Amino acid sequence: MVKKVFSSTKPVLRVIALLVMFWVASLCWYAPAAQAFTEEQKLLLQSWRIVNQSYVDETFNHQNWWKLREKFVKKPLRDRDETYTAIESMLATLDDPFTRLLRPEQYHSLQVNTSGELSGVGLQINVNPETKLIEVITPLAGSPAEAAGIQPRDSILEIDGVDTKTISLDEAAAKMRGKIGTKVSLRVQSGQDKAVKPRTIDMPRRDDIFPARNGKSI
Repeated sequence: MVKKVFSSTKPVLRVIALLVMFWVASLCWYAPAAQAFTEEQKLLLQSWRIVNQSYVDETFNHQNWWKLREKFVKKPLRDRDETYTAIESMLATLDDPFTRLLRPEQYHSLQVNTSGELSGVGLQINVNPETKLIEVITPLAGSPAEAAGIQPRDSILEIDGVDTKTISLDEAAAKMRGKIGTKVSLRVQSGQDKAVKPRTIDMPRRDDIFPARNGKSI
């Protein structure tokens, strides 16, 4: 009688064993789906990818670029402003004045076209997110700004006597543009050595210094 009961339970035990084996196998073979990133994380990762593919220095200024990716993508990015701030912090690790984020309003300012009799001094500018000062991205080659020795990261403190803290980036750009041959006066603080006193530079406006593509050159 016992033998009969035992044999009748074999199919049940077999089924249980198969279920357990299937469960274990499913754990071994299960590959989790690609992590679903939020739109903010996707934007940060896109910025990281652009630098990863295009940056000239393969050491990324001796930074572990992959590790930085993991660090910043784990940050709580609740809105677009927090994402922009995270991207700025990530790019700041490169310590490179030419690798920076332009927020939409700043990028819009770089898209101002020049036409007619308007001209400038050959500067590309931005607002430093930390100091809130108008800062030089770069002077254009062969421009009055380059000839005057203005360097990337220099701060523009005044334009024709107007404190740049009191005006927007667009207003600053408009003040630096003007009729060909007229001059504009800039009070500039060195970005390399803050101990150096600001200097005042008078520069002529020219119309032959703008790049072929649309861009804010002032």
